[in-house]
Amino acid sequence: FKNHISLKLPYLQVVIKETLRLHPPAPFLVPHQAINGVEIQGFVVPKNVLCNVWAMGRDPKVWTHPEKIMSGRFLEVNIDYMGQDFEL
Repeated sequence: FKNHISLKLPYLQVVIKETLRLHPPAPFLVPHQAINGVEIQGFVVPKNVLCNVWAMGRDPKVWTHPEKIMSGRFLEVNIDYMGQDFEL
C-alpha cells in the first residue's frame, strides 16, 4: 500500500478515519477470548472482554466533541489507519 492513491489525498484519509471512528464496520469486533488477563501499554485487559469499538469512538475522555464530525482532528496525527498503529 506504499503507493496507494489515498496516500496522495490526505484529506480523503482524514475523512475516512473520522468516518470509521464514528461508524466502525464491526462495532464489537470479532469476539476474542484470552486465557488470562493481559497488560497492554499499562492497561490491564481481563479475559473474556468484548471490545465495544462504537463506544471507544465516542468516549469524551479521548475525543473532543466526540459526537461531532471533525475530520480535521486527524490532519496533524500520523497514525497508521491500516491497522498497524494502536495509539487510539
